[in-house]
Amino acid sequence: MNLDALWTAEFQVRGGWTNGGVVVVENGRIFGGDRDYWYAGRLSLNQDEESISGHLKVVHYHGDRAAAFGDVGPVFSLEIQGTVLSPAAISGVLKRPGLGNLAFRLTKREEIS
Repeated sequence: MNLDALWTAEFQVRGGWTNGGVVVVENGRIFGGDRDYWYAGRLSLNQDEESISGHLKVVHYHGDRAAAFGDVGPVFSLEIQGTVLSPAAISGVLKRPGLGNLAFRLTKREEIS
């Protein structure tokens, strides 16, 4: 499976699956954002080809500073762990030290060729 693509991202918060954004994965790098934060980091398919792992730097750039973790941090880091459900779907957790985990899901929208 190739992760290089445009993906939509959704995060599970108290109100359900909200706080969506988009990410682009290319050559092990991930870039994206939503209406208030941009993200950059690394994402890779693990050797089992059934799971992913990586890390993200998340930076506030606009609007309210209300991260899905419930705080108002302007810059923070996340660890990514997920499961490949199909070639077009991934689900997993974002881990933030001291603040717990947040479920996410990615849906592939366009291949990068």
